[in-house]
Amino acid sequence: MPELTEIKTGETPDARSLVYTRLSRQLLRYPDLAIEPLETPELSPREQAFARALEIAALTRWRTLETIIASRLQRPWSELEPRVRGALMGGAAQLLFMDRIPDHAAVAETVAWAKKKIRPGAGGLVNGVLRAITRLRSELLPVDDERSRNWWDHQDIVPLESGEALLLAEPVFDENPANRLGQQSSLGDSLLLGWIGAQGWTCTRQRAHHCLARPPIHLHQGTEACTVWDGSHAELVALLQSDPTARVQDRGSARVIEATGCLSPKVIVDFCAGRGTKTKQLALLHPNAQIFATDVNEVRMTDLRGVFEGHPTVRAVQPGDLREVMGAVDLLVLDVPCSNTGVLPRRPQARYRFDDDARNSLSRLQKRIVTETVSLLAPGANLLYSTCSLEPGENEKIAKWIEGRYEVETLTRSMVEPRGVPGDPADAYADGGFHAIFVGKATPTAE
Repeated sequence: MPELTEIKTGETPDARSLVYTRLSRQLLRYPDLAIEPLETPELSPREQAFARALEIAALTRWRTLETIIASRLQRPWSELEPRVRGALMGGAAQLLFMDRIPDHAAVAETVAWAKKKIRPGAGGLVNGVLRAITRLRSELLPVDDERSRNWWDHQDIVPLESGEALLLAEPVFDENPANRLGQQSSLGDSLLLGWIGAQGWTCTRQRAHHCLARPPIHLHQGTEACTVWDGSHAELVALLQSDPTARVQDRGSARVIEATGCLSPKVIVDFCAGRGTKTKQLALLHPNAQIFATDVNEVRMTDLRGVFEGHPTVRAVQPGDLREVMGAVDLLVLDVPCSNTGVLPRRPQARYRFDDDARNSLSRLQKRIVTETVSLLAPGANLLYSTCSLEPGENEKIAKWIEGRYEVETLTRSMVEPRGVPGDPADAYADGGFHAIFVGKATPTAE
């Protein structure tokens, strides 16, 4: 296959060309999609916003788009070369999920790209499929329509993030309810079948519906109550730069750290600190504690150093530098890497890659992080274990493993389902996840 290049030297790039090429590359990775920054300094701010919106629309509704496009093809979807599929994914995303883009612009620009970047004949195929998709659209159903509220019961309904639904001229989704739910909500089959087996159909359906919602921006300033940000991106950046206590953090994530409010630690280690959002919250909630923030990822460590440079109570250190507080930590915070299944509207790439191998790999990693860090704890200290996952194997089973392997007691344990579906007000939205706080000696027992 010819190399997929974005632009040639001397060419003037455009948003669609960049996104179609990136989608073509993602097709070679699926289901292990990568969400990479879309660096577009050569585009105008308006074109940059369009490119980001188009790429997210395609990645978030990947399975839905594949199903609809495949229904208009005369040969299997998998037999089309990646650049043709990338053009079709991008064009169909505009026709189905970006209602401000005129049909003629979406079709004409996509066909022109296919002719130029692939070959003239590819333009004809792309044109025929995209025009067939425009004919497939029938009616926009309002939020209060029974079919919008119960879209999973219909083979000809495309649910939208607004709470409305798109009625199709004919059924395209699978007769099997579980397969159909995955196609309409754009979730992987392995993930859905795991949910059905563990939680049942009703809970799975509710989770799938939640995954269609657009997550709002939750803003925290100091210890004030969380608010939903409705200003511009530039205004938000300015606010975050001017107020060191401000942070963007879902209320579900904030709830985890709030659970430590009953404790009085003097030394805290935030071991999987990421870019420091929870660390900021810890510093505000425990102003008298010395906090050590670290992460094994060098990029995130660089960010941590920048965020907390000169901070009076937080030090960003390499994991190996924690030796100086070995056995002296009062609160160890382990917000461990996880499947992200409680935050899928924010992590579109996690919708498709989850399977048994991923489950087992994550469980091993989570246990290893606990094993490698418990020696930091002082006698009688507290361990906070948390994930943004809904999976029992990453949550309850790990909590039971900690209780069985270490001499600890559980102070609190909480599993929270995600809240908010398309059509709900923004302040009804919250991520899902799990946390448990343990107290004890945290010394391994004999195996």
